[in-house]
Amino acid sequence: MTTSQDMDAIDMATQRHRPLEDTPESRAYLKMLREVAAFQDTLVQANPTPEQVASVTDSVAKMRAKLQTQIVAEHQRWYGRGEVGSQAQVLMPQLSIEHVDDTELRATTVVGEYFTGINGAVHGGVVSVLFDTAMGRLAKGTAERVCRTAYLTTQYRHITPVGQRLDLLATVTAAEGRKRFIAAELWHEDQLCAEADALFVEVRPGAQ
Repeated sequence: MTTSQDMDAIDMATQRHRPLEDTPESRAYLKMLREVAAFQDTLVQANPTPEQVASVTDSVAKMRAKLQTQIVAEHQRWYGRGEVGSQAQVLMPQLSIEHVDDTELRATTVVGEYFTGINGAVHGGVVSVLFDTAMGRLAKGTAERVCRTAYLTTQYRHITPVGQRLDLLATVTAAEGRKRFIAAELWHEDQLCAEADALFVEVRPGAQ
């Protein structure tokens, strides 16, 4: 039997990038993740009563115990399957990719309250995660390369607002063998919120 430990990065990416099949079970799973995301947004905005805290804590503990009986190896998980930044994950805001080829990626997102840093601004680490995800998808390109981030530098130019449409543009600035140098910008309307430059390196067969 194949286990996650038997797989290299290319094998794992092949499994993880497969889209979820459209079945009643997968639709129910995605609905559950949407509810989890909505719960996170509500959780960070609420000051619950002690009674509510106790009730919610008990409910979450019971749900966690249910799910623990269904834990599977990484390559078998539904979570995070398919296109990067999709609704099959709750680690980061959903990223809607409008266009991607071998030189350019355009995407949009709206960041929820869960990812707030302070005073209505998106947490800086979340901005970097958005860049890493989008730029990594561009590095993959049409050849379906499996790449790792070698470095990523983010420059913050203006606050990135929560709850507003954001536009992300990433461009390959140079390609050298297994290396892809990429630059990206994050915009809110005509305001540049942040920009980044990164190097992604295609992994060799057998690498983790």
